[in-house]
Amino acid sequence: MSVATRATMESAADLAALIGEAPRFVDAVNLARRFAPTELPILLIGATGTGKELLAQHIHRWSGRAGKLVDVNCAAIPHEIADSILFGHRRGAFSGAIETRVGLMEDADGGTLFLDELCSLPLAIQGKLLRVLESGAVRRVGDTTMRRAGFRAICTTQVRLDPRVAAGSFRMDLLQRLGGVQIELPPLVDRGRDVLPLAHAFAAAVGRSVSTGGDAVLLAHRWPGNVRELRWAVERARWLTHESALGASVLEYAIALGDTADHPAHGGPQPRGEADVVAVCEAHGWDASRAAEAMGIHRTTLWRQLRALGISLRRRKSNDSEAGRAVPAAAVGSWTG
Repeated sequence: MSVATRATMESAADLAALIGEAPRFVDAVNLARRFAPTELPILLIGATGTGKELLAQHIHRWSGRAGKLVDVNCAAIPHEIADSILFGHRRGAFSGAIETRVGLMEDADGGTLFLDELCSLPLAIQGKLLRVLESGAVRRVGDTTMRRAGFRAICTTQVRLDPRVAAGSFRMDLLQRLGGVQIELPPLVDRGRDVLPLAHAFAAAVGRSVSTGGDAVLLAHRWPGNVRELRWAVERARWLTHESALGASVLEYAIALGDTADHPAHGGPQPRGEADVVAVCEAHGWDASRAAEAMGIHRTTLWRQLRALGISLRRRKSNDSEAGRAVPAAAVGSWTG
């Protein structure tokens, strides 16, 4: 696959992530479109994987601002050099400052400053950011000249910041300054059947489709990782089969390969060890859903257990002499679902 083709597919998948008919999601996107051309700062609130970063990128495009979008991951900024990264510095301002550096805020002049994971911004930097927002100017470390930094701010947070304000870890005045419009993105589990058009669009972006049986699997999963988890599940599934349609078994396996949490079906006992797992699976004809229910676990948890034991669910009941022995899992490259 060429780089250009891959880029086109990724762009199509990015656009697909804004598909949905759930009222809360539609309201969020409509609010983003309505306020995009304004100067009001926007605070996007939502769990990881709900599409905050993608929506921020679209708000910038819809805004028509001439400048660029400058992405700042607040959680990844080393505290000891945060001033230099955000505000810039003059050559010789400190040991190691061998050349003058333009900060990210100054770089965003005329465009949009995207502050991802705003709650991770150090308290000492919050006050300095507030001054920049109020004055539209920034002073590089070690410099005396004020330089223009007229940007529009878009921020994201996974949780509302009021508790952090109460705890003293986030400034109330900064929250008021950045919360001009607060838009909350709902988790995928609260968006009903939106999972289907999203999955179909992700599949189409990589030249595949989703079968009716695959739809049932997608609707049954709760998607704790939200739209991002769904997108990567479809991406994994397309590499697990050569079939044009992604079926139930291949999607279950793809979900299991990315699932990191247990989802108990009920409070009953869970079998331990290879012998117990094999016995239950054989008793239920190697049907993932029935076996998982009998074990009191989610079927994706069963997939992970079997994979760790080197067992493939493609094994079925047989009358030959090999019945009752575990079959090594097929290599991912040869999995056909």
